[in-house]
Amino acid sequence: MTVLFALALIAFVLPRGWTAPLISLVQVLVPFQDATRAALDASVGGSESAGDPIAAAEYEALLREKQALEHQVAALSIQISDLQIENSILKTIRLHGAGNQPIWTRGRLIPARVVSEDLLAWRDSRLTNAGTLRGVQQGAPVCSNCFDIERGKRDGLRDGMAVLLSEVLVGYVDSVGTHTSQVRLLSDPDTEMRVRTGRFVEDRFEPSELVFWLTGRGKGLTEIRDVRREDVENGSIRVGDVVLADPTAKAAPAAMTIGRISQIKTDRQNPLLCILAVKTAVDEQSLRRVYVFDPGSEDEE
Repeated sequence: MTVLFALALIAFVLPRGWTAPLISLVQVLVPFQDATRAALDASVGGSESAGDPIAAAEYEALLREKQALEHQVAALSIQISDLQIENSILKTIRLHGAGNQPIWTRGRLIPARVVSEDLLAWRDSRLTNAGTLRGVQQGAPVCSNCFDIERGKRDGLRDGMAVLLSEVLVGYVDSVGTHTSQVRLLSDPDTEMRVRTGRFVEDRFEPSELVFWLTGRGKGLTEIRDVRREDVENGSIRVGDVVLADPTAKAAPAAMTIGRISQIKTDRQNPLLCILAVKTAVDEQSLRRVYVFDPGSEDEE
């Protein structure tokens, strides 16, 4: 324990770029950490579900399915809106122009288990048990895993963008080892990405044309700054609006859901601007399994 504390203290004063290679030092510990976390998850999951009635389980499953469908509707609504603006309604929806295959048939999802949190307290990241040997690449987007992995294998839910759009964007691969990868969560202070907003009105999703920048504030917090106060006053931005990754920024593979606006407050440094607090759709502390998206090569059929 003393050695780990000393290493963490040394890493605190070193730049992120210097500490990234240290990921290779934990490769030999990953199997033991993974086995411990798996056993803990199994025991907790068993104790929670043992006394639950079937009706409650069915309700939870229906709720997850509803949320997944909402994520798909929001993402596809953004895509359709962009195509209409470009006057390209008949154009095939593509994943950043890769080949002629539509976004729901390209790529694959690499399932990974969260092994541990970051030892460095000022960073919001997670260590997963999937590395280069399983096809994980640096910069790859990482999403939540709402569906059971066994169900995904049987029903084909892990293949392609249709599943990706059902999930929630939680971060990006920051560094990769042979057996592990470090995932930088969106709440990490180094996060800065373009986002879009929209809202559900009755049975449809209405995307907004406004583009903002999402930044991480640490400790599970994210926010959007420099929002014009007039956009809030005229109702263009409201509490409860959905926040999605902007697909044109090429940082995310699609307009994936990030969360919802939970609070709006005036910027003390500039009363003409507002700050939006964004509550992520998935609690970062509850992450146990995730998907790493691999778009595949353009030569793949």
